[in-house]
Amino acid sequence: MKKNRMKSLKEDYKHFAFTLLAVSTFLYIGAVLPDQGLTLGQKSVMFMTDCVFLAGAFFCADRSLVYKKRLEEADE
Repeated sequence: MKKNRMKSLKEDYKHFAFTLLAVSTFLYIGAVLPDQGLTLGQKSVMFMTDCVFLAGAFFCADRSLVYKKRLEEADE
């Protein structure tokens, strides 16, 4: 892969990770706040969605680190 392509992928995955982390934070806050009129099923769906977004954030952060290592290896 070209260095420019790897650098852009690294940055994109980092941005995706931060975005997914921010969205999961808002979902968690919305699920935890009391007296919002949510049923147990709705809260469960929100928590499961939160877990999916956190897993996606972890995956994107991991891919960003992989491309960072590849860039460092290519520079050597």
